[in-house]
Amino acid sequence: AVLVTGFDRQNLYYEVQAPKNKIQALLEFLQKHEDKAGIVYCATRKAVEEVCSELNRQGFSATRYHAGLPDSERHSNQDDFLFDRVQLMVATNAFGMGIDKSNVAFVVHYNMPMDIESYYQEAGRAGRDGSEADCLLLYSGQDVITNQWLIEHSKEDSDPDDETEQLLKEGDRKRLREMTFYATTNDCLRAFILKYFGETPPGYCGHCSNCNTKFETVDITEETQKILSCVVRMKERFGTTLVVDVLRGSKSQRIKELGFENLSTYGVSDKSAHTLRSIIDFLLQNQYLEKSEGQYPVLRLGTKAKDALNGTHLIRMKLAKERNPSRQDRFGQGPYTGSSETNSVPPERETLFQKLRELRLEIAQQQGVPAFIVFNDRSLTDMCIRLPETPSQFLVVSGVGEAKLKRYGERFLQVITDYCAENGDQHPHKLR
Repeated sequence: AVLVTGFDRQNLYYEVQAPKNKIQALLEFLQKHEDKAGIVYCATRKAVEEVCSELNRQGFSATRYHAGLPDSERHSNQDDFLFDRVQLMVATNAFGMGIDKSNVAFVVHYNMPMDIESYYQEAGRAGRDGSEADCLLLYSGQDVITNQWLIEHSKEDSDPDDETEQLLKEGDRKRLREMTFYATTNDCLRAFILKYFGETPPGYCGHCSNCNTKFETVDITEETQKILSCVVRMKERFGTTLVVDVLRGSKSQRIKELGFENLSTYGVSDKSAHTLRSIIDFLLQNQYLEKSEGQYPVLRLGTKAKDALNGTHLIRMKLAKERNPSRQDRFGQGPYTGSSETNSVPPERETLFQKLRELRLEIAQQQGVPAFIVFNDRSLTDMCIRLPETPSQFLVVSGVGEAKLKRYGERFLQVITDYCAENGDQHPHKLR
């Protein structure tokens, strides 16, 4: 049998943020995902240690995983996460291969991975049971620098000759550029990933942070000419930060030392630093600019820069107007249909959901298996929606077959029946 499928995981919600304070952004995200299991990926062992310590200090149930830990501790921490003894796993990319935990509700990348292949694989560990799940990337320019350093200082196990090594590194650099474009694009994130893997998706999914951000298409021709002119006058020897500072008329000591306050492009832009960086990212993606490789990349004119400077054509891009952060608006909006079974627990039945989770954990501990082996969150959610009261009704619940009905049906039905009696809630079939 041959199964052919695509790369579109419809239940996953993709989001990219570029926060000033990553740990604060992570804490705010986790507070909105209380009582959910999730993975936080970091680029280095040091970052894993720092993030895990801070999460525990803030009262979250978190453990860690990286290659620098003893085997015994890694295995113990992995089991704690698998068996729901802790909710959060903070790890490097050493964690995850062969991990089949179906109730992972989110994956956060605290640092940007080196390539889209890695990101897709790691983010895809969320929502394995088909439930709604979040994939959040916290991006910063420092992530690019860190990954560039890792590429330049990496050594292949096969010890290739110099020419082969340079070809391999050039491939790594190209993949890193694509990953950076994903992190900075204003276009649909899902479409970006699917196009990267050779598919032809629509340009709007309604199911990612970019599609749920209100954009306006603006003429950036003049601003592009200012940026390119500034790069030329700075002799194509400096990076994004200094170019933005010159354009905005910064009075920093560095600007004065280099004499850049005398440039004709000094202070010519009234745009915010964030907007200028967004435009520069757009110009990089569209070959008006290019960035050198290495630990300290500099901006240079790209292949299309001459057309822009000559003013031979209009340059337009999408810029964000405002953000719609409501999770309620993320799903089932616009042309994206997603799965028909990604329903949420009715707010008034959250108590029942918690009671079912407690019973699931009790049974899992008795049997020495991870909780999701008993029932995944999708099944518990469906129980809260359907409120079955008989074995035949219980069989209709998502993920329930004859075997699970026989093993667990009586105990779960009893919890549901007790809840309905205590709260005056009625089974849906009685309301017809």
